[in-house]
Amino acid sequence: MGQAFRKLFDTFFGNQEMRVVMLGLDAAGKTTILYKLHIGEIYVVDSLDRERIGKAKQEFQEIIKDPFMLNSIILVFANKQDMKGAMSPREVCEGLGLFDLKNRKWHIQGTCALRGDGLYEGLDWLSSTLKDVKAAGFTSVGPSF
Repeated sequence: MGQAFRKLFDTFFGNQEMRVVMLGLDAAGKTTILYKLHIGEIYVVDSLDRERIGKAKQEFQEIIKDPFMLNSIILVFANKQDMKGAMSPREVCEGLGLFDLKNRKWHIQGTCALRGDGLYEGLDWLSSTLKDVKAAGFTSVGPSF
């Protein structure tokens, strides 16, 4: 999984190794700065847990309504697709209300985290979308185009 994130960041930021440390006293604004730099969101759903899809939707909606998240790209991993009785990615879309999202770039990817199925495909989509945003000259994601 770490390699997937490394690939994503290498693709977006180049192959330069970088390390950034943000330090400051409490309430200095470190978290606010991190949110301002936020460009993508990965939300993982347990596709077996039909009973809590409503709770997952409630949490998801709260996250995407946060002012700092309004412009982020959204990748949803519908996890545990290898298990019998798992909701399909389409069912997870319906459960989370993804089809109601307007002016947002989002993608859902069926995954099996244990085997790694679908993880690279989802991260490839995120990487490609971030490249498109960067190529369009945006310093933050902004509204979908």
